[in-house]
Amino acid sequence: MPAKSMAAVLGLLGLLAVARAPGAGLSHAVIPVHGVVLDPDHNGLAIVRNDPVTGMLPSEIRGYRIVPHLKLASGVGIDGFLDRSASPPRWYDAAVAGKFDPGQPNPGDIYPIDYGSLVPNAPLVDQRGRIVRLDGFKGKVTLLSFVFTRCKDSDECPLVSSKYSFLQRKLDPRHFHLVEITLDPTYDSPWVLRDYAAKYGANPHAWSILTGQPKTIQNLLDRFGISSLQTSSDDFVHNDRLFVIDGKSRVADIIDTTGWDPGNVIAEARHVAGLTSSPLGRLELSLVADVVALCGGSQYAGVVLMETVLVFLIAAVCVSYLTWFAKKIWGRRA
Repeated sequence: MPAKSMAAVLGLLGLLAVARAPGAGLSHAVIPVHGVVLDPDHNGLAIVRNDPVTGMLPSEIRGYRIVPHLKLASGVGIDGFLDRSASPPRWYDAAVAGKFDPGQPNPGDIYPIDYGSLVPNAPLVDQRGRIVRLDGFKGKVTLLSFVFTRCKDSDECPLVSSKYSFLQRKLDPRHFHLVEITLDPTYDSPWVLRDYAAKYGANPHAWSILTGQPKTIQNLLDRFGISSLQTSSDDFVHNDRLFVIDGKSRVADIIDTTGWDPGNVIAEARHVAGLTSSPLGRLELSLVADVVALCGGSQYAGVVLMETVLVFLIAAVCVSYLTWFAKKIWGRRA
């Protein structure tokens, strides 16, 4: 191979290697981070041991400028966003916070999200490493779910994300936006979410996959009624809820199952947006959600029960019609 061609190939391979390196393409990303204060004031800086951020930041001990200035003590946990471009590095939007502890809801100062509730303006970070406000999609109908990237149950998070992939192709991003929030913020960094988004073909202009400071995620789980229990180092058991949020950032509908049909959700979303939609699809969506709730949250049992009931109803209507028709025929012959 000629020297110039060899150099070109090696250069291309080098670019590919850089593109796949941890954090590549996210050099200016906002990094949600949690740490523990070791020394609150060391020459004007706080010495903090930060937790690792997957693919983006190792666990390390160093001095940070904390913004806003907090009265901290040794051993206190803090959350924030890390700005590595500043010198010294800046830990901003800082707040005192305990360790992320899924399965341990915080009952204090929690206002549950329900029908008609305004969604909070919580600052989160998307798969591009950009700050996104949860109430920042006003003017669009938003579909919101909670997932985590390491989920191994094909009937849970992967199923929801696959359905979102279908919805993305069918819903006009001028009127609709899809949102998934991780319930595993200590692992699901923007770098992890970028790969997860690529796996499902998520267009960030139509579909935001979000992480955030552990304290913020914990608060959102509590407020949106997501019961998440960590069962191992990389697995969670959690309930499933789909929120339909109108253009004024208010919750218009809640579906408590992953068993929803994408076509029916499209019908509901279009209805909330004031567009033409299928009444039958909306009715079926409501029936599935109600029957699943009646079956104790089992979507399989719920769907089977609903289909069985529908079969019996159709059979009953057919039998009634045939009986009426038979009486008419026999009555004429008599």
